[in-house]
Amino acid sequence: MIPREESRLSADISRCRSAVINVLRRLAVAGLACLLAGPLAAEPAFPSDSSIVNVRDYGAKGDGKADDTQAIRAALEAARVDQGKAWWPSRMVYFPAGIYRVSDTIAKRDEQGRYLASMALFGESVDSVHIKLDDNAPGFGDPKQGKPVFYTSSMLLGGAPGAGGKDYLGKGEGNDAYGNYIDGMTIDVGRGNPGATAIDFLASNSGAIRHVRVVAAAGSGRIGISMDRKWPGPLLLMDVRVEGFAVGISVSQREYGVTFEDVSLSGQTDIALRNDGNSLAMRNIRIETAAVAIQNKAADGLIAIDRLAIALQAPTALWIDNRGYLTVKGVTVSASGERAKPLDRNMVTPGSTADGAYFGALRLADFDAGWRLPARSAPAPWAPAAARWANVGKYGAKPDSDEDAAPGIQAAMSSGAEAIYFPTGRYKLDKQIDVPAKVRRIAGMFAVMSGLGNRPETIGADSGMFRVEEAGEPLTIERLAFDNPNGSSRLAVDHDGPRTVVLRDIITSGVMTVKRGPAGGPLFLENTCCGPIRIAASKQGVWSRQFNTEGKGVRITNEGAPLSILGLKVEQNATVVENQAGAETDVIGGLLYLVRPPDTQRPAFTNAAGARLSATYAESAYLDAAVYNQHIAYVSKGQPAAVSAEALPSRGRARIVPGVSVGP
Repeated sequence: MIPREESRLSADISRCRSAVINVLRRLAVAGLACLLAGPLAAEPAFPSDSSIVNVRDYGAKGDGKADDTQAIRAALEAARVDQGKAWWPSRMVYFPAGIYRVSDTIAKRDEQGRYLASMALFGESVDSVHIKLDDNAPGFGDPKQGKPVFYTSSMLLGGAPGAGGKDYLGKGEGNDAYGNYIDGMTIDVGRGNPGATAIDFLASNSGAIRHVRVVAAAGSGRIGISMDRKWPGPLLLMDVRVEGFAVGISVSQREYGVTFEDVSLSGQTDIALRNDGNSLAMRNIRIETAAVAIQNKAADGLIAIDRLAIALQAPTALWIDNRGYLTVKGVTVSASGERAKPLDRNMVTPGSTADGAYFGALRLADFDAGWRLPARSAPAPWAPAAARWANVGKYGAKPDSDEDAAPGIQAAMSSGAEAIYFPTGRYKLDKQIDVPAKVRRIAGMFAVMSGLGNRPETIGADSGMFRVEEAGEPLTIERLAFDNPNGSSRLAVDHDGPRTVVLRDIITSGVMTVKRGPAGGPLFLENTCCGPIRIAASKQGVWSRQFNTEGKGVRITNEGAPLSILGLKVEQNATVVENQAGAETDVIGGLLYLVRPPDTQRPAFTNAAGARLSATYAESAYLDAAVYNQHIAYVSKGQPAAVSAEALPSRGRARIVPGVSVGP
């Protein structure tokens, strides 16, 4: 019980401190902002020996006076890692509490000016870290051109810099934008900067904007968050607030899908949320506007929304300008003053609620939002006092060596510490790691768990690198990659105990992400890539946000549990979900991309007798044969049945599924 009380005390202190910092911000013009760099500076959110790169160590003052642009760039340079043939290595750049004045775009490039990925920026908190663009900053004055404060990009692992129509050399475009994160900060584009974009964001497979607020003064700010370059996603926006700007959030392109949860937009002068052809999966969206709340601009765009609240603040405000596919559940629209007529009598009118699937203003009678499972949020990561953290390196685990790190990792796990952390590097394992009940957080700094290469291994193919079997408080495992250089079968996490497990920012390569056994407790997946998962029959639920899985065969095997997926991306010749008897699966938005013609005519989903499946998603295809002919194979009244491609709206060569439900 003591840790729980300490957690409450810590939260109270944090809230009090944030309130003090906000007061000081308002008084910054009087010079009090400099105090943020003094006594109020908090203990870092990550231990100093965790391999994070602290911007203060590279000259950033965070006092609201000094221009910290070059210091932040220097920290990004220090955080570069040798990618080798892998795409996931990264290092975290950390911002302690402070006001960081910037005067130009922050991007990540090498000495030759080539764009790089893995720009992972983590602030102490959204309330205590404030990135402030100078008022009337040079280059930010043209609203037609646009200039970003933060600019994440793709690397170029292979292929031509213009392949697929991208402009890698000029814009850093591409689908190798791995490891890009912006977390825990407020970004203010200042005054007199009508061309400013707070964040121009690209991320691929695993990337996120979390716990972030972007702000523009009246008349300043072009776009709050832009995801318009080739090709955004799959990625996650979670706990994000956009205040002001002409356009709040803008997404373009046909690939690869963006997931939103707990996002609010207010004060935009033109459009709060704009989608031009992509597939958006959204939950808990709040919009206050005197203009257009949502614009779904292209006929092949899909927006799936579970719970949307819109407050229209002017007679001419419009809740939706829909020219593509829109599937909604739990929409409320309120309005102040006189209102213009709705687009169509079938659309949502002020003060009403409506669930359904639409193309333009036309409600689609054959499709609907059939998602039934309630949303559930993952518990927050446990944050004990510094004395209860353990560095695996201090117990003998050596990264980037040929030595077996398992004994040192297991010793750290058994030390009595509540949080175990892995400085950046590759840790080779020859034995399974048992996670004791006392361990409540396993924090990787984008470290890699790996096999031993060509040496024989004692971990079985069906045994997890980490095994979670004991009962206990919720466990978070975050920012780790699980790699399998041997090419044989391997499992990252074996979850067969009753405790809740959260997998956040997890990457697997040649490895199954998680096997949740029949005795396993609730499971949360947040921003995970790229292996399959297997869920045993159980009444315990599984909740996923931004789940990306790539490869052949069956990617998600649900043997009879409740499974809710917000934002799904699947690539290659695969059956996405095999729903066995007793399973309930909801897919709220996503993208399916076969890439090449399938070896066999696999259905995208299978649903056995006694199982239920509800799915809303888009398909992409650039070859005539690289499409699903059967989207859902299911059993109806004891007989095989199917939802075929011919029964679905076209998306070029591919299809859109605005919402299909099968089963009881």
